[in-house]
Amino acid sequence: MKKVAVLLFFAVVAAVAVLGLVSCDEDSDEEIAVGVAFPLTGVSEGLGGNMKKGVELAIEEINASALLGGTDLRPVFEDTEGIPDGAERAFRKLIGEDSVSAIIGPWSSSSTKRIAPLANENAVVAISPTSVASPSGITAPGDFIFRTSLTVDKLVPEAIKKTKNVLGYSKAATIVNEDDTFSVSSNDKVLEELMKNEHSDVEIVTKQTFSREKNAELPDLTEQLRAIKDSDADVVFVSALSPGRQGVIVKAREMGIEAYLIVIVLTATDVAKAEEEMEGSTEKVVTVTNWAADSTKQSEEFVANYKAKYEEDPDAYSARSYASARILATAIARASTHSSEDIRAALQMMNGPQAGLDTIFGKFYFDENGDGVYSTVVRIVRGGKFETLE
Repeated sequence: MKKVAVLLFFAVVAAVAVLGLVSCDEDSDEEIAVGVAFPLTGVSEGLGGNMKKGVELAIEEINASALLGGTDLRPVFEDTEGIPDGAERAFRKLIGEDSVSAIIGPWSSSSTKRIAPLANENAVVAISPTSVASPSGITAPGDFIFRTSLTVDKLVPEAIKKTKNVLGYSKAATIVNEDDTFSVSSNDKVLEELMKNEHSDVEIVTKQTFSREKNAELPDLTEQLRAIKDSDADVVFVSALSPGRQGVIVKAREMGIEAYLIVIVLTATDVAKAEEEMEGSTEKVVTVTNWAADSTKQSEEFVANYKAKYEEDPDAYSARSYASARILATAIARASTHSSEDIRAALQMMNGPQAGLDTIFGKFYFDENGDGVYSTVVRIVRGGKFETLE
């Protein structure tokens, strides 16, 4: 009887194991819900719409490939309204109601800073395509926040080194929107870098601020820009989000400021909108940024596929969102399970050049804070188009 009982026990165990294997096989054919939190309404809905297109194209390509076996990604879109409060609402819904393991978003550094504690406390991966502020208070405190953009800590030193060598400026002015996390972080990094010994030949002749909260109208900048014009600066560092940076460019040119304007992460969309408002306003505008359409072969392929699908050119927001979805999908494919903890671990393993991915940015990996590392792109605008600064 004991022998029969033992045989029955092992038969049951074997049956359970087989059922488990069948269940795993069935799971591989299921969908994985991925949250996507972008500004789909408000003043930033245009760029949010482009970010959505980038993710949709990436997921279409991923699901048509063998990357995830028989598993498809299913995006669950939520509107952040382009503000931190909206980002928090979107993340709470995606985490609490939709039970996603990973979220692509949010857009701004202010919103990413707001949701960072929420993602870390709930152990849900958040991967922002476009947050650029310093890691302090964003990626540095926890393990579940990742960003695929180059941060100001990487962008600004390269911007100053490259532009100073090529443009040869000696008098610098700064202007910053003091109500935005990215803008303040960018401006702080500009001032810190200019005060280093190797840049001691550059005088900071004036530091100007303005206030524009999210979704608010751009204030009159006459007083600030008059001070910059009177300072005789030959270069002006602009730290602001769209449409603030567009407004600074146009107003500066209207007031006769002919200095080079160095705008951190300026996009082709910014250039086009400034040119619509004032033709020729973007001449002598320089940017250091994360992506250019012609920077890599993969980028050129992405541009072609995007144009074929949407009959328009991608912008930097759609490109970075596309890349974020591809990077996240690779982590999901490498993770031992589809849990957020295992997806996080797979992202953390992309931690150096040898473990990096080939992306539209070129070779990509994460630093110790979970922020992207790859080559910067420095461009100057001529005739309304970006050209290599040389």
